[in-house]
Amino acid sequence: MPGLLVNNKEIFVQDLAIINPGDAAWCRLDPRDYSRRPTTWVRQVILHTTKGNWPQRVLAGKGGGGKAKLVADMWRNEPKPSSAHIVIDNDGTVACLCDLATTQAYHATVSNAWSIGIEMYQESGNGIYEAVYDATVKLVPALCRIFGIQFQIPKRPYSGSPLRRMADGGKLCVGVFGHRDNTGQRGRGDPGDEIFVRLAQAGAESFDHDAGEDLDVWRARQTELNQRGAKLVIDGTPGPGTIAALQAAGRRHGVWTLE
Repeated sequence: MPGLLVNNKEIFVQDLAIINPGDAAWCRLDPRDYSRRPTTWVRQVILHTTKGNWPQRVLAGKGGGGKAKLVADMWRNEPKPSSAHIVIDNDGTVACLCDLATTQAYHATVSNAWSIGIEMYQESGNGIYEAVYDATVKLVPALCRIFGIQFQIPKRPYSGSPLRRMADGGKLCVGVFGHRDNTGQRGRGDPGDEIFVRLAQAGAESFDHDAGEDLDVWRARQTELNQRGAKLVIDGTPGPGTIAALQAAGRRHGVWTLE
């Protein structure tokens, strides 16, 4: 069974149907649409919808598939660089178009260097199939475990503008965000509200990033880890050192909310 590509290895995710470039010739990015990732610290998952439209509605069941190929083909044929690491087809299939660890896909401008981009397929009429949401809710925690990304999302409802701390790409923002959170050029429908409701139901922590709630909570957690023998800088950012300390403390993936 195919898996996600991570550092030239396939990683399988339970209950997800995954395809990658080794399975289909179309399942790849054009060289114009990516470059080598300049960092080993992948700290964000950024969610998109393929159309970015609002309002949205949930469609029952699943679609007929084949839409991920349409998206990948469109990107390769566009003169302007655009892409994402993953497209979730309307039947719930996860198309992994490149190596998630080593590839900088051009999906979210200032956040590209340290993020993984996921495009959720949106139908004409703005609906999104239940199968797309189901696959996303399984995929995102899996990515958090693989990369040690904290399973945390924005708390505040979308206000019509990006998070202030994400305006420069959010170098010190860790977690799962929407494309709308890092740019004013998108909108509420990229990726919409429903996916964040479902991620919260799946156990994601919610923080008001612009109020610094995540920083306060993580400073307290870093202090606790130091009391157990870690030697962390208390900066509120759960980076590689904090991930390692969490693993040493018994959290296998280095993620606070996930085992």
